[in-house]
Amino acid sequence: MDLSERGLELLTQLLRRHDKKAKASLSLSAEVIEAADLIAGRSQRSAFVERAVRAYIRRVMRQARHRQDLEAINAHAEVTNKESDDLLDLQAWPE
Repeated sequence: MDLSERGLELLTQLLRRHDKKAKASLSLSAEVIEAADLIAGRSQRSAFVERAVRAYIRRVMRQARHRQDLEAINAHAEVTNKESDDLLDLQAWPE
């Protein structure tokens, strides 16, 4: 998934909010429900699913930011490498 800077900002704002809960109907495999119940308990299933979804969204956002950072670094790599080489030449011991 490729998120724009605007999309990342919107997701960040949404995750900071803790609005009133809304009903949602999800279809999950029986083994996922059983595993969630074992970890969180049946009465805490919704909270467990919400935490899992929030964690997944944060991971997707982090991956998108890393991709954007890497693209920015790569876009300027030639100039940055040239500047670094020039600085290293200035620091070299005279022959």
